[in-house]
Amino acid sequence: MSKREEEVIKSYFDPTLTDRERAIFEGGVALGSIYHQFLGVPIIKDDEILKALENAIEKTMSVQPYREKIEVKIIRDKVKSEKKNQYDYESLKGAHLDIKVVVKYGKYRVTARMKRMEEIDYNLMCIEKIEKLSEVI
Repeated sequence: MSKREEEVIKSYFDPTLTDRERAIFEGGVALGSIYHQFLGVPIIKDDEILKALENAIEKTMSVQPYREKIEVKIIRDKVKSEKKNQYDYESLKGAHLDIKVVVKYGKYRVTARMKRMEEIDYNLMCIEKIEKLSEVI
């Protein structure tokens, strides 16, 4: 993205927004995008299919701005084990996913995560780490 394009985009955000806050925002956008775009995809407990889907999510979501790294793991133990007939499959659910997204904006790098929290029966999206980057000369 060119400096001019970045300035145009930045003009739509509150001018008091810090790079740290924007990096956190971008991490949340990335997790929300993955969650809402890929849930419902048909899956079966076939490692080749599940690995292909993990790779597709990682690659396609990596083209969005500010993404440095995306790691997607489909929890195989959560996918039903048997296909009863040719019409039998299940849909990808949040409970199947463990996602880590690393975004960089300005002087900050944020690691955002979504994973199933069994103790509260919820797919939690959270910020695992915030790093202030040293100045690059």
